[in-house]
Amino acid sequence: MTDASTSRPSALMRLTSLALPALRYKPILVDEERTRLNLAASAGSRFAVPPARYRREFRMRWEQLGALRALVVEPRAGATSARSLVWVHGGAYVHQFETAHWWLVASLVREWGVRVIAPDYLLAPLGTAHRGVADVTAVVRAVGERDGAPPILAGDSAGGGLALSVALGLRGDPAAPAHLVLAAPWLDVTLQHREVPALERRDPSLAATGLRIAGGVWAGRLDPAEPLVSPAFARDFSGLPPTSLVLGTRDLLFADARDFHASARRDGVDIAAFTAAGGFHVFLAASRLPEARAARAWLRRRLAPYWVV
Repeated sequence: MTDASTSRPSALMRLTSLALPALRYKPILVDEERTRLNLAASAGSRFAVPPARYRREFRMRWEQLGALRALVVEPRAGATSARSLVWVHGGAYVHQFETAHWWLVASLVREWGVRVIAPDYLLAPLGTAHRGVADVTAVVRAVGERDGAPPILAGDSAGGGLALSVALGLRGDPAAPAHLVLAAPWLDVTLQHREVPALERRDPSLAATGLRIAGGVWAGRLDPAEPLVSPAFARDFSGLPPTSLVLGTRDLLFADARDFHASARRDGVDIAAFTAAGGFHVFLAASRLPEARAARAWLRRRLAPYWVV
């Protein structure tokens, strides 16, 4: 299936973009001191409690997979896919699975009838890229062994970058994910791309200063430009599984993801992207947006062959 895109933002996309600054993410991220205070306040946070309606609608349990606990969410009624979807949450590597991730996971479980597994990976500063990649790799292996089929590996924002690093490390391994889904992935924590300043002015929620700080903490002792931390710097993407991207053009991270799409295609990867005009960062989580609905429908068609094992 080929790339897809929207030609102009919907009224609801425009309205939501206008409302996002009220959440006050960007004022923190533009200021180094406020970013560091926010990182300290976030240390030790836990997964957001699922809304009561989701506890009634879905089956949920914690499961130990390798070194990590993972939250398993399944339909309460009807058949569940034999193959699992491992979703690695975003949050700049320093923030936990939050309410917006519940919206996203709920829409996938409800609409696709799939089992979603969300690893509780160790966040910075206690966790670093070296450990995070190893731990999520172990989750992918464990899920594949249990299910008898490699999972779909997916992630949003920082989770998308982590998922790509895991997939790069598993190239040629029988445990490699069957497909890779990256929603607004953060692929370069140094944010060196020449288009970043222009994108930052348009992005309603993200700023480069704070993200570079968080990315540096996640790098630990590694160079932040090391591919394990910033997979945009991998020299060769050949051997990756089929990959699907969901991107928005008002996202600070858009240019790196767009360039990854072009590079991976040149390297022979089966890769396609859904690009929403005027889409803000991880618009996919705003599940009622027309663009989010269209992106999920596009993904569903692209992933349809994988649910039959």
